[in-house]
Amino acid sequence: MSTTGNASGDNRNWLQRLADKIPGISGYQAKETRRDVDKLFRVTLADRLRRLKDTTSAVVRDLTDGGRLFEVAPVERVSKKIDTLENRVRFATYGYAGFFDAVQIKEDQLDMLYRFDVGLVERIENIEGQAAALRAATATATELKAATSALEQSLDDLHHTFDTRHDSLNGFGSAEAPGRPLFS
Repeated sequence: MSTTGNASGDNRNWLQRLADKIPGISGYQAKETRRDVDKLFRVTLADRLRRLKDTTSAVVRDLTDGGRLFEVAPVERVSKKIDTLENRVRFATYGYAGFFDAVQIKEDQLDMLYRFDVGLVERIENIEGQAAALRAATATATELKAATSALEQSLDDLHHTFDTRHDSLNGFGSAEAPGRPLFS
């Protein structure tokens, strides 16, 4: 007789069957899975932000090589904002009490968070496009200034959006939090 199956034809492993018999363990596993998924999501976003630094570094290098040193500072400022945002996203705490408390999270809140996270990805895609435009806009100081300004504004908006996501996750478990803390 196999040690991994049972007479009823249940093909789950012994650990999965045991988890069904211990009250609360499946909720704990779901909570841990949400933690892991959230961390993986943030690491993916942070990696995409880190790759943007290659673009800004190339623009700085091109400007420096071309003797356009007065135009370097705004691009370096954007690069620092990318760095700050990348580190913030990568190293944000992922133990948001309310969100990862299996009892308190509501399914509609989780669905809204996932939709919100898709919006974060779309914002980063937009920023990636703006970074490519920055690389192409180095011909004149006016084009460079406009592209740098647009990219900087988008990074500021993404930083604020990430603040909102963090605050919302923290609010999911609190008694004072409205039913839809972020997505009204």
